[in-house]
Amino acid sequence: LENATLNTIIVTVNMAAVQRMKRSQTSTKATTTNAESAKSSKLPANINAEKAGQHFVPLPLVMTVMVCSGLLWIMSFRDVFATGRPVFGPLDGLYQEFIKSRQFFEVSGNGYFKSRAGGLSAIEQVTTDGNNMGALFVRKLCGAAGLAVHSQKLGGFLFQSNNVHWYMGHFNPMLLVACVGNLALALFVFTKMDDLNAAGLKEGALLVIAISVFECIVMFGFYLSVRAGSTGIKLKNLGANRTPKSVVSRIVMRTVGIVSGVQTVIAGRDLFFPGSILEYIPRDDIYLEWTGAFIHSPPAGSIEEDEHLMESPLYIGDKFASQLCALYILIGCLYKFSTAFFIRLEKDKRGEIKCKIIWRVQVIVSMLIITIMRLFASAALSASLDLRWHLMCVVYETLIIGLYAFM
Repeated sequence: LENATLNTIIVTVNMAAVQRMKRSQTSTKATTTNAESAKSSKLPANINAEKAGQHFVPLPLVMTVMVCSGLLWIMSFRDVFATGRPVFGPLDGLYQEFIKSRQFFEVSGNGYFKSRAGGLSAIEQVTTDGNNMGALFVRKLCGAAGLAVHSQKLGGFLFQSNNVHWYMGHFNPMLLVACVGNLALALFVFTKMDDLNAAGLKEGALLVIAISVFECIVMFGFYLSVRAGSTGIKLKNLGANRTPKSVVSRIVMRTVGIVSGVQTVIAGRDLFFPGSILEYIPRDDIYLEWTGAFIHSPPAGSIEEDEHLMESPLYIGDKFASQLCALYILIGCLYKFSTAFFIRLEKDKRGEIKCKIIWRVQVIVSMLIITIMRLFASAALSASLDLRWHLMCVVYETLIIGLYAFM
């Protein structure tokens, strides 16, 4: 009897153990299934596990942009906040002498922090022949426009949003415009090689060309490696009277077309026809006189040519700085034009994501450009040039783009 009771107890214990093991396995499978479903629910329907690993921008591309654009970003930052200060050794010092920016970098005997040192405090309220505020405006605006160009690549890659995926081609428009901008910068420096060589800047010019071309090749190579297919894309509700081939925003298109269009006309004149007066732009002759364009590029057959023709070769550095500023502004406008006219909405609204990558950076840097223009408004007004109209246009464009970039 005792043996039978003992056997019964053993059988009961074994059966309970088996049931516990089955329940444990069942709960483990349920937990795994729930975890997988929760993980998959965080990803879009057209993203599988393999493509989820391609969300981030490839590291070699990020490192290339950080090195190449980072160096040029530092130079542009210097032009805004420490105009005239060499930051890359004697060669950079020769460049500052070439574009005549050393005159704005002054460190007094009272200490560095009590000096203006080419910063924003160097901006005077009144323009005189001695302080040359028009030339300082060109150099600081050139730095701010350069920051807009180089920050677009750095900001887009380093501060990637969760809904921006590399493998879906969200960065493709930015990469294409960046390649065009790099080639334009390299070509511009190449056309100025004779003047730069005469100033002892041949090595520096070749370095800028090599950096721009190398970065362009790397970016274009990664652009070709992206194959953003249309398989698995679900048609989203695009809104009334909107198709996948519609522009992302008609309001942005009209605003950019007007404001950036005017900027393109003025910057294109400064780059290709410096010193030429646009009769249909009010006070354009005052602008050219204030910024020194009549000195380094006097118009043919004008009074300025009789006065400054002999000395204009001495101001070739001022012409270089003015044309570089115009080139940076044109590249910045090209970024905005690409979002306004060339990027389409597409079936899954990925066009909005492509535009926001550009809009967010341009809005932030446009605030710096607005600040620079506002700080020089008083000095320009003393020279009979009213910058308030220019400010209102740029502020309006920044406001409209900002609404669509962060909404």
